[in-house]
Parts: sequence; structure tokens; C-alpha cells
Amino acid sequence: MNKKRFYQLILKNFLFWLSRKIDYPLLPPDVVQVNFTFRCNLRCKMCSMDEQMKFLESQGRQVEIESDTFRKIIRETKDLGTKVILFIGGEPLLRKDLFDLVGYARSLGLSAVIVTNGVLLNRENIERCLRADVDWLSVSIDAATEERFSKIRGENILGEVIRNIEQLNSSKRNKNREFPKIVAVCTIMDDNLEELLDIVNLAKRIEIEKVLFQPVVASNIDQTQRDNNYPGVIPTNRLDVLDKAIDKLIDYKRESIQNFNFIGNSIRHLQLIKRYFRDKVKPCHLPCYAGYNRLQIVQEGKLYFCVSQQEFEATFGNVKVDSLKSLWFSKRARFYRRLIRKCKFPCLQWCSYRDDFFELEGILQKILLFR
Repeated sequence: MNKKRFYQLILKNFLFWLSRKIDYPLLPPDVVQVNFTFRCNLRCKMCSMDEQMKFLESQGRQVEIESDTFRKIIRETKDLGTKVILFIGGEPLLRKDLFDLVGYARSLGLSAVIVTNGVLLNRENIERCLRADVDWLSVSIDAATEERFSKIRGENILGEVIRNIEQLNSSKRNKNREFPKIVAVCTIMDDNLEELLDIVNLAKRIEIEKVLFQPVVASNIDQTQRDNNYPGVIPTNRLDVLDKAIDKLIDYKRESIQNFNFIGNSIRHLQLIKRYFRDKVKPCHLPCYAGYNRLQIVQEGKLYFCVSQQEFEATFGNVKVDSLKSLWFSKRARFYRRLIRKCKFPCLQWCSYRDDFFELEGILQKILLFR
């Protein structure tokens, strides 16, 4: 264990915890997330992005952020002190200027993460990833068989995604490159419960760095929404199947340090997923750090935190008008941070907490499990 890293984690985690207590950010966000585009090449059953894009278009509103605005965001991300910028969609690989913007971010010393479904990660885009020095690719893998994958994603494309990942790894070996590394993100839903551990084994076989699991939400746009009929929700008579699937993941993590590290979720987070689908997760179980750990910017340049959009206008400013730093410390941002603390609907999504919390928790658990 790296003692310096251990003490850095303790200090940084404490400052984030204190920030939430006093309603004022003592540190810059871990990540600036930019909703690059609402366009996507797939129509996944649990995703509401296409529906939202059609809504925006019906109002004559833009569905993609301008390159010049994005460059301003990149510069001001560095000024804010944040180290990571997240390119998310829709499907970012549909944008022709993606790698130019990634290269610009990397030239300023920022880490670049692209969230993709992996279908467009062809040979040409792999070479562009390598040339632009992309740090991480987050690839959605929600099943281990073509039959289930196509049911979720709408097309028979799992084999294509796997081949693309294998080609990327081959290119990295040929060029003696470590990056971009790949993390597989799996959305847990009724359709894939029987394959969760198979997804882990698949990810290891195709040399993915780690796997993350998160539960399906009723709305990608407003994660505070609750609806018992949304796509992917797990019915009561299938909750025992969920429990067994989660227990297998926990058992896998406990088998070795390598397995422990390969599944990015903490054991406690996996256990909470069982409670999530029973509507029994309370804010005290896993306090939400949205508003402190991540600054989210949508295609119109507006900034927002995760709050109930049925009750409030979610935005607290526009980067086209003001700087990220001034908006981050603004009174309006503080108003939304207070609302987040009062949220009664824990979603267990990755944007609601910090990887550093889980890393510190994992260090302590590994000492107990593998000493």
C-alpha cells in the first residue's frame, strides 16, 4: 500500500465531506462532465436520450454543444483546478471534432474520458484515440450473450463491440501503449440478472481494466424520478434472482485481491443495489455528493446539478455567459447543493459519489480480507 496515496485519500475525502457539511466547496470537482451530443446510433430500451433529443428539436433547441464553447469549457476546467473532463452523449464518437477537442484537453494537462457504446470504435477511431492520448474509454456492456445484449441495445452488436475492444488492445500492444484503458459499465436490470457474473468473466477475457455496476434509473435526464413501470425495472417476483446475482459478484470480489480490484463497486454498494430495487435505500446509507464531485454541462452550455426537474429549473448558469469558477461558487449553485442534501431518492449512480471514497474503503477492506 502506498502510504502517501493513503494519506492523500484521507485528507481529500475529509475535505469533500466537510464541504457537504458546510454547503461550500473546499475543493474543485473531481470531474467536469459535458453532454457532448444527444445524438446516438442506438435506441437502448432503458435510455431516454433519443426521446429528450426529439423534445429539444421540437422546441428548436440545440442538441449538440459548439466546439468553441467546449474549448472554453476545457480552458476553464483547467483554471478551476479539475483534472478530468468527461465526454458523454448520446454517442460522442458521432462528432467529427471529438478527437480535436480531446487533444486540446490533453495539451492542457487534463485527463480525457470518453463514454461510448463501443460500436463505432472501429480501426480508424482506435488510431485517433491513440493519437489524441485518450486516457479512458467507458464502454457499456450490459450482457454477455448476443441474445440478451440485442434485447437491451436493440441490435445484434455485442460481437462487434468485443472485436473493437480486442482490436484496441492489439493496437496498444503493437505500439507499446498503456492507454486508453477501458472500463466496462453494466446497468443492472431485469433483462441481465442471470448474466452479471458472466459479464465480469467476459470483461476479464477481453482485457478490460475493470467493471462497474449501477442500477437502471427511470429517467436518464432526471434521476430523482420514480416509476415502477420503467424499462428494466425488476419485478417483485425476480428480486430473489437479483439477490443471488449480487451475492455472486460479492463472492467474486472476496476471492482475491485481483478480483476485488476488478469489480469497481464496493461490497457495500453492491449490497445497497439489492435495497435500491426494493425502494429501501435511505440517504444516510450513501450520502449523495452530486454538487461537489461533478460539474455537469449540457449541450446548450447550461450548468446543472442533479435535482428534481419537475419542481425546479435545474440549471444555475451558462458557461457561454460566465466562467465555470464563478458559477461553481455562485449563490445559485449553493441553493442547489442544499436541495441535493435534502434528496430522498438515492439513485446509486456513479455521479452521486466519489471513486476516492470507495478506494479508501477498499484499502481498509483488503487489509481485513487478504492479510
